Amino acid sequence: MTPFEEELKQALERQDPRADFTSRVLARCAEEDARTHGGFWRSIWIAPAWRFGMATLAALLMVGGSTVYEQHAREVKGLAAKRQLLLAIRIAGTKLQEVQQRVKESEQVEQ
Repeated sequence: MTPFEEELKQALERQDPRADFTSRVLARCAEEDARTHGGFWRSIWIAPAWRFGMATLAALLMVGGSTVYEQHAREVKGLAAKRQLLLAIRIAGTKLQEVQQRVKESEQVEQ
C-alpha cells in the first residue's frame, strides 16, 4: 500500500465517539428546536405589521387596477358605440337626401 492509502485507511477507521457526544447532540437538537420552534406557524399567525401592510397594499392594487381597467374598457366601448351611431346617422341622412332628391325630381316631372 502507498503512504496515501495508509493515511486514508487510518483516517477512515471506525472510532468510538467521545463520552459527551450524546449530550452534545441532544443539546444541539434542543437549541435548534428552540430557535425554529413555531417559526412557520408564527410567521403565518403572528405576522409582522409590514407583511399585513404589503398584503393589504397588494389587494388594493388589484382591486384598483381592475376598476380602472373596467372603466377604461367601458369608455372604449362607449366611444366605439358613439362612432357607430354617428356613422349610422350620416348614412341615414345621405339616404334621406337621396329620397328627397327623387321626390323633388318626380314632382318636377309631374308638373
